[in-house]
Amino acid sequence: MRYLKYLAPALALIAAAISVSCLPAQTAKSSKPGMTWKTFTMEHADFTKIKWGNDEKTTLYKGHVKFTHGDTTLTSDEILYDVKVKTAKSPGSVKITDPECDITGNSGFADFNKKLGIIEGKVVMLLKPKLTPEEEKARQDKNSNNIEAKIKEQTTVTCPKLEYQYKTKIAAATGGVLFTQKNRTANADKAIYDVKAEKLTLIGHVKAVDEEGQVFASPDKVIISLKKGDEWMEATNASGSFKVDLDEE
Repeated sequence: MRYLKYLAPALALIAAAISVSCLPAQTAKSSKPGMTWKTFTMEHADFTKIKWGNDEKTTLYKGHVKFTHGDTTLTSDEILYDVKVKTAKSPGSVKITDPECDITGNSGFADFNKKLGIIEGKVVMLLKPKLTPEEEKARQDKNSNNIEAKIKEQTTVTCPKLEYQYKTKIAAATGGVLFTQKNRTANADKAIYDVKAEKLTLIGHVKAVDEEGQVFASPDKVIISLKKGDEWMEATNASGSFKVDLDEE
C-alpha cells in the first residue's frame, strides 16, 4: 500500500537527532593522526563538577544544561560524561531540536565505543522536513497527488525507546511505535530504518490507516524500499480494505 511510505522518513531523521544526544564538548584536535573531532559547545550549566583522579575521570553538568552542535541544540537536567569508559548519561529529561526535527524523552545514553545513542521514556519526535517550492505548492493543493510532498508532511513518532547505531547508520524504535501524519496513522511493535540501504522494516502487528479510511495490515513484517527509482513494498500474511471510485471508468 503506497500510503505506508509516507511515514517511512520518520526513522531516517531519528539518525540525525539521536547521534548528537548526550554528547560532551570535544576538543578541536585529536592525538590520533587523521581523526576528525566534532565540536559540541556547552553553552550553560547551573553546576559543573570535574573529577580527574586515577580511578575516576568524569564531568558532571547539572541544571539547565545546554549543548549546541551547528544548528542542533540539546538541553537536559543533567549529563554525566565518563572519560574512561566513554559513555554519557542523562538520567533526566532530554530535548533535542534542529530545523527539521524536535525530540523529547525521559532519559538519554550514549556509548562512544559501541557507536550507540539511546533515548528512552515517553519518546516523542516531531519531524519537520524541508519542502521545495514545488512540494509546498502541491501540499497546499488538496487535489494534488504529489507523493514527495505527502512524504515530507510533518510527522509525529511516539514510542518507549529510540536507538541509533551511528557507525552502521541503523535506527530502531521499539516497545510499540505510532506514526501520525495529518489524518494518516501507522503502528507496529518495532520499526527499523537502514539509512544506507534506504529501507524501512516494520515488525509485529503492523497496521496503517489513511485519510480515506483504507486499511493495510500484517501481523508479521512489512518491508519498504525508499530508494529513488527502486521503490517497493513487500509484506507477509497481509490484509486490507480499499475503496473504489465507481464514478470513474
